[in-house]
Amino acid sequence: MAPHGSNPLFSHLTQDIRVEVNPETEAQERSNNTSSKGPGVLGWLNHEVFRRDCLDRKLERHHITGIAFSGAVGIGIFTIPGEIMALGGPVGALLAFIFAALVIFCVMRCLAEMVSVRPVTAPLIDFPHTFVDEALGFTVGIMYWLANCMSMVTLTIAAAMFTQYWPSSFGMTSATFVLLLAMFFMNACGVQLYGRMEWVFKWFKIALLLGCILLMILIRAGVGPGKVDGNYAISPGFKPTGFLAGDQPAIGGTGGRILAVWTCTTMAMFQFMGGEMALVTSGEAKRPMHDLPIAARYMYLLPISFYLVAILFLGLNVNYLDPRLYHSHIANLGESRLVGVQTAALSPFVIAIENAGIKALPGFLDACFLFSAWTAANSALYVSSRTLFTLAQRSAFPLIRKTIGRTNNGHTPLAAIIVSFIPGTLAFLGIRVRERAFREPIHVFGRLYTGPVLCIYAAECLAFLRFLAAIKFYKRTIDRDSPFYRLRHYRAHWQPLWAILGFTLCTLLMLFSGWSAIYDLCAKSAGVDWRDSVVDLVASYLGPIIFALVLITYKIVRKTTLRDMNDMRDVWFVKDVPDEDDEKNGPKIKHKNRFWEFLSWVR
Repeated sequence: MAPHGSNPLFSHLTQDIRVEVNPETEAQERSNNTSSKGPGVLGWLNHEVFRRDCLDRKLERHHITGIAFSGAVGIGIFTIPGEIMALGGPVGALLAFIFAALVIFCVMRCLAEMVSVRPVTAPLIDFPHTFVDEALGFTVGIMYWLANCMSMVTLTIAAAMFTQYWPSSFGMTSATFVLLLAMFFMNACGVQLYGRMEWVFKWFKIALLLGCILLMILIRAGVGPGKVDGNYAISPGFKPTGFLAGDQPAIGGTGGRILAVWTCTTMAMFQFMGGEMALVTSGEAKRPMHDLPIAARYMYLLPISFYLVAILFLGLNVNYLDPRLYHSHIANLGESRLVGVQTAALSPFVIAIENAGIKALPGFLDACFLFSAWTAANSALYVSSRTLFTLAQRSAFPLIRKTIGRTNNGHTPLAAIIVSFIPGTLAFLGIRVRERAFREPIHVFGRLYTGPVLCIYAAECLAFLRFLAAIKFYKRTIDRDSPFYRLRHYRAHWQPLWAILGFTLCTLLMLFSGWSAIYDLCAKSAGVDWRDSVVDLVASYLGPIIFALVLITYKIVRKTTLRDMNDMRDVWFVKDVPDEDDEKNGPKIKHKNRFWEFLSWVR
C-alpha cells in the first residue's frame, strides 16, 4: 500500500495552510509567479489575480460561534415543525426532536475529540481520509460542498418567497437577484468583516428564537383575544397520533405511531444539522487548537435547547389537525402535496399568533424569517466555498490548483466563492414555484442536503471508531487515559458508545428516509398522486446514491484501500497549527463549572 498522503489529491492534508506571509516570502512568491508566468489565461490568472495560496487567520472565537450558529439556524425551525406536528402530533413531534438532537449529540462528541487531537484545516475531510480511506475523505468533501450548495439554493428561494407576503410590485425575480447579489458580495469582502457580520446575525437569531418562545408561553397563558384549545379531536391531550392521512389514521395502532415518529425524525434532522460548520473555519481561525474543540463541544447545544423548548410550546398552542398546517402525505384541495418551499403562512408560530388574534406580528415575523433564511444561505455559501478551496488545493490538475485553489491579494478564495455561487443561480427556479414542473426540482434540492449530510455524519462516526482503534495501536505514543491527554485534549466520555449509536442512527435514517413514499406508492393512498410519491422517493435517495457513486468511482480509479494502522504513526502531533496566544499565555485554565464554561462561549 502507498504511504500515507502519497496521493496528490491529498498530499498536503496533514499540513496546515500558511498563516502569514513575511516580506521575504512575499517577494519570493512574486518572483516565482513572474517567472512561471506563461502565455494564456492560466498564466495571466496565476500572476495577476490569484496570487496567494493561503487564507487569513483572523477569526476569533466569537466569529466562529457566529458562523456556526447562524448557519445552523435557518428557516427550518420556523416552518417544518408544523408539518411534523400534522404528521406525528405534539408528542410525536417532541420525540422526533429529541431523537434528532441525540444524533447530533453523538456526532459532535466524536468530532470534538478528534479535532482536539488534529486541529488541521478541513477536519471534516481529514478525519475519514486519515483514519479510514482517502476515497471516503474525498467523497465527504465533494458531497459536503454539494449539500451546502443545494442548501443555499433552497434557503434563497425561501427568503425570496417571504418577500411576497406583503402586497407590492417587488417580484420574485428582483428579490432573488438582490438576495444572491448581497450574499456574494458579503462573502467576497474578506473573512474578518464576514465573521463580524455573522456574530451580529447570531445575536439576532438568538433574540428571534427567545422572542418566539416567550410569545408561545404568553399565548398559552391567555394573552390575546383569541382562545387556544389544547383538547384535540382524535387524540385528546398529547398522545402520539400515529401516521395520519388527513384526520384519519393511514396506519393504525402502535406501528403507525412508531412510523410517524420515525418519519418526523427524518424531517427534523434538516433543522438540527449545521453544528459541524464551526470546524469549517479551521483554516481561518486564529487559535484552532484551543477554539475549535470547545466550539464543537458547546455551540450545537444552544440551538438544540431552543428547538426542544419551541416544539414543546408549539404543541401546547397549535392544533395538529389545523387544516392550515402543511401535510406532506396528502394532497391539499386537489393540488400537489409537494410545496417545494414552505412560507410564513404555513409556520405554526404564525398560526398560533393568528389564533390568538394578535394582528400586527405575522408581518413582522415574516420579515424576521426572511432575514434568517438569507443569513443561513449566506453561511452555506461560506462553507461550500471553503470546502471547495480545500479540495482544489489538493487537486492533481494544475488549472484547478492555480485558480480555485488560490486566493486574491486579500487572502479571500474568490474563485472558490464564484464557483460555489454558480449553483445558487438555480434559485431563480423559485420564480415559477407555483407551477408543478418547477416545484418538483425545488423539492429535490431541499432534500439534497439532509441525505448527503447523514452520510457524512456516519462517515465521521466511522472515522472516530478507527481513531480509537489507532490510539490503542499506538498506546505508547498517545494514551487516551493519561493525564497529559486529558489536559491537552478533549476526552469524550462513554465512547465508543456514542460513535456506534451515531453511526447506527445516521445509517438507519438514511436507508429508511423514503419509506413513506414507498408506502404511498404500494398502498395507493387516497388523494396522493403517484407522481408526487415518485418525486419524494427520488429526493430521499438521490443524495446517498450520489455519495455511493463518488466513493466507488474514486476507489476504482485510484485503487485505494482501508488505511493500515502503520500509516498512522505520524498523525498524532500536527505541525504548523498556529496557537500563538495560547503559547504566550500558557495553558488555558478550564472553568470548574461546565455551565459557566458553556456560557463563556455564547458571546
